[in-house]
Amino acid sequence: MITSFYALYVRPAASVLGKVFRRTSRKLRNKTNIHEQSTKLPAISWKELSSFKFPGKLAETDKRNGNVSLQELAVLSGLAADIREGTIIEIGTFDGRTTLNMALNSGDDVSIFTLDLPSDMETAMDVDEGETAFINKPASGARFTGEPGSSFPQSKKITQLLGDSATFDWSPYHSKANLIFIDGSHAYEYAKADTESSLKMLASGGTIVWHDYGVWEGVTQALEELQENSNMLLQHVRGTSLVIYQDGTSA
Repeated sequence: MITSFYALYVRPAASVLGKVFRRTSRKLRNKTNIHEQSTKLPAISWKELSSFKFPGKLAETDKRNGNVSLQELAVLSGLAADIREGTIIEIGTFDGRTTLNMALNSGDDVSIFTLDLPSDMETAMDVDEGETAFINKPASGARFTGEPGSSFPQSKKITQLLGDSATFDWSPYHSKANLIFIDGSHAYEYAKADTESSLKMLASGGTIVWHDYGVWEGVTQALEELQENSNMLLQHVRGTSLVIYQDGTSA
């Protein structure tokens, strides 16, 4: 099993070297990376996160297209590890890799609710080109419903919700979520809608994390507009595409 130490210390250092090599190669070939954007939000190290506890375990660490990186998985697991009771909400289950690891590291009295769009359901708003592959999958949450994920007793803490995040009735979760992870559609309107829903669900002192900042234009635009139009302190976790907001912090 890959350790949290490797995920947070060793792998990121190797990734930095790899990125430098790829950027140099693209520059020499006069090529650009369409999935790498300039960003404006202030950066923070995962070591500076106040609501972080070093994760005890990581499972299903093999990364597939659409998954968070190994370092991001460890950061999210560490944020979950700080929660010993309460509620975690995830918008965008995909294959359930992140869901499973948040379940493994959070307290026994934590309930995890993860929402995914069924492949046969029309979206309420337009999605970005390239997202259909993540929607049209055999099943949501395969990593915690199949083996070996389902063999972990912590997987029983997970409740799979199905629906469109823009129209789903989130009212039962208002002011109850200690941690919210947003990784649904990357389209601008969805990023805005999911953020608005999450702010209503956030419990006092809770945390919201967004994925794919600086990768998908819609997410980047929505978050930078939120920062500009509010006094919320949004911070980009250095070396990742994660952005974090902790209730009670202001810019």
